[in-house]
Amino acid sequence: MRIHHDVKWVVLAALLLSLFLNTAMPLCVRAQDPGKEAQGSKVVRVGWYDSTYNTIDEYGRRSGYAYEYQLKLSAYSGWTYEYVAGSWSDLLHMLENGEIDLMSDVSYTPEREKKMMFPSLPMGIEDYYIFTAPGNDTISRKDPATLNGKRVGVNKDSIQADFYVNWEKDNDVHAEIIELTTPESESLQMLEDGALDAYITVDSFTDATQAIPVFKIGSSEYYFAVSNSRPDLMVELNAALARIQEENRYYN
Repeated sequence: MRIHHDVKWVVLAALLLSLFLNTAMPLCVRAQDPGKEAQGSKVVRVGWYDSTYNTIDEYGRRSGYAYEYQLKLSAYSGWTYEYVAGSWSDLLHMLENGEIDLMSDVSYTPEREKKMMFPSLPMGIEDYYIFTAPGNDTISRKDPATLNGKRVGVNKDSIQADFYVNWEKDNDVHAEIIELTTPESESLQMLEDGALDAYITVDSFTDATQAIPVFKIGSSEYYFAVSNSRPDLMVELNAALARIQEENRYYN
């Protein structure tokens, strides 16, 4: 009789463990992979572009400042994400056309406000620099005129392009501007291969073997921009950003 009694306890323990696992598993999937749709949640199509803000390692794991911020927003909004990959420039046009719902790292301009919506709070402030390849001694940070005649790459339709045009005028520089629609990794490869003499992007590099900052051309606040077709997201985004800042005003 004692053996049967022990077997009952083993069976009961197994049933309780199974019940616990079945209850816990959906929560783990939701937390680890916000791209999977949870029942009753709102799916948001997010632009995913290659940069220091959005990275994927060799195991397919996402990370980066924008990605972590999106997870924080999801904790307050209940959103789940469907990531849409592309270059920054292509994704910006997709946002304007309503093909994606949300995009990170978009600086405000009056022209853009006509094509997309901006929340009341930014996700950060960034500086923009002209970078050169390591070992390039033809461009000197002491003399902007050494950029004359050089090929300077910049993301098409980016605010960096506007900053550079003004910086060029202020410093009497005459370079060849090459508008890029490639992922950042490819743009950096162009710099390394010599297809570009300089490349303009945010000052977020920590690897001096890739690119060296030589001239700062400006800075601005940047935002999570929302498609005009999704005003429902703007209300929830503003509420989530406000909650995050209330809890930690230094979060950005």
